Amino acid sequence: MDLAEELPAKRFYTIGEVSRLTGVRPHVLRYWETRGKILRPYRKSSRHRLYRTTDIQLIFEIKRLRDEEKLTIAAMRRQLQAQARGPIPCQQAPLPGKPSKDERLALLQAIREELLAIKDLLE
Repeated sequence: MDLAEELPAKRFYTIGEVSRLTGVRPHVLRYWETRGKILRPYRKSSRHRLYRTTDIQLIFEIKRLRDEEKLTIAAMRRQLQAQARGPIPCQQAPLPGKPSKDERLALLQAIREELLAIKDLLE
């Protein structure tokens, strides 16, 4: 069943409603927004936070990453950014010869990202 079918049919939800729906306390939601820079709810001119259905789905994913995978805020942010970029394409076997400078830099960057993700899992 889709999350949108389970939620009341509304365009926006208050922080109290989101807290009741997700089981995440309001101060934790505010923390994920301000310190974690993971959530970005819509703000009215009165500065009240209004959450969309997509925000609620993101909260469930953050909660899963925190509870099941035991990730830190930084690791969650990287994981969510990687998910937003989409799947990593399969790499073909390298052709014989010296790789270009751009290819070497891209490979080093990919290795660095993988090592950071492993480090966060180990912490």
